[in-house]
Amino acid sequence: MAYFKIFAAAVLGVTLAAPAMAATVSCNANIEGQPYQIFYDDSEPYYSSFRERIFSRNTCPGAVVVAFLTPELTPEERQVFCSNYDSSTRSHSMPAEGRRDAYGRCVEPSRTCRVVNTTRDQAMNLVGLGEEVEDATVTSRLSSTVSAVTHSSGAMVLSGTSSTITGLLSSAGAAVGAPVMLAGAAASVVVIGGAVYLCSDED
Repeated sequence: MAYFKIFAAAVLGVTLAAPAMAATVSCNANIEGQPYQIFYDDSEPYYSSFRERIFSRNTCPGAVVVAFLTPELTPEERQVFCSNYDSSTRSHSMPAEGRRDAYGRCVEPSRTCRVVNTTRDQAMNLVGLGEEVEDATVTSRLSSTVSAVTHSSGAMVLSGTSSTITGLLSSAGAAVGAPVMLAGAAASVVVIGGAVYLCSDED
């Protein structure tokens, strides 16, 4: 939670510090239990559709929340992520890897993602490994323990057990940090726009 507060505060600061960027409307979102007012341009089709403006009212569409939490990505790159939304608490979590509905929310339960501390070179090493797995040119045990697919957004997604994925990140020199995933749990790594996201089921 401490990681999220630091990350969200930084993003919020960037958002509020740039009011001149055609932020014509605002909406409210509860993210990880914290309230936010998010400004965005509702004329941009990747942020908000006519249906969202009519039915979402003052509640932020999932696509807006994902954009708010991933300011370093382009609209196309963000398509690999959806917003995990809990209707009972009306709260969003960090971006998740998965299919979106019309509001940018996850169609099915999806793995919540967080940024991994890594360099662009390390990210590209992971992409290269993913391409080898995807093309079935890897002769090591990775070929049977890791799956890889290139998403339409351009993201490379590597999936496997948490121990395997953690091992991949470590071999690339990426700092996984806390919280540590449960042993044996399914996990994935999303490499997009030079950034690396570690995705796993929430506890």
